Amino acid sequence: MPATASFVRLPRENLRDLTDAANGDDPQGLADYLAATGTSVVEFEEDGDIFSVLIPVLADDYDIDLETSENSIVADLADATDALVIILTKEDQSKYMDQLDPEGFSAKELQDAYEDFTDEDEKGAGQAMLAGISALYQALQEVDADHVVIVTVS
Repeated sequence: MPATASFVRLPRENLRDLTDAANGDDPQGLADYLAATGTSVVEFEEDGDIFSVLIPVLADDYDIDLETSENSIVADLADATDALVIILTKEDQSKYMDQLDPEGFSAKELQDAYEDFTDEDEKGAGQAMLAGISALYQALQEVDADHVVIVTVS
């Protein structure tokens, strides 16, 4: 079953509550909290599993490290859930907005990066990674000083 990637804009002041929501008894606690307090900002139709390759490829090959924002909260969420969670902040927007412009990437180069990273020849992976970059680019446009975007893949 394909993984789902969601992009939810959340007030920065609600970040600490994410960990409480994820640590509760309900395995859907984090998703329910995000649905109740945030706003979905990107529809991603591809298999969300592509982000497990895309995020490290962006960091290693393009010097775009989206996993270091809000480290303590991300670490707490990783301990509490099986989902991949990334928090996009104003700082990320300032650093990476221009670099993440999808016009600067090609599906072919991303296909090659996918194959180098996984040692697998997955048809359409480059196009899926390009869709992921487009989604991240769109999500970064929704960030401001008072709001972050929470990317979850589960």
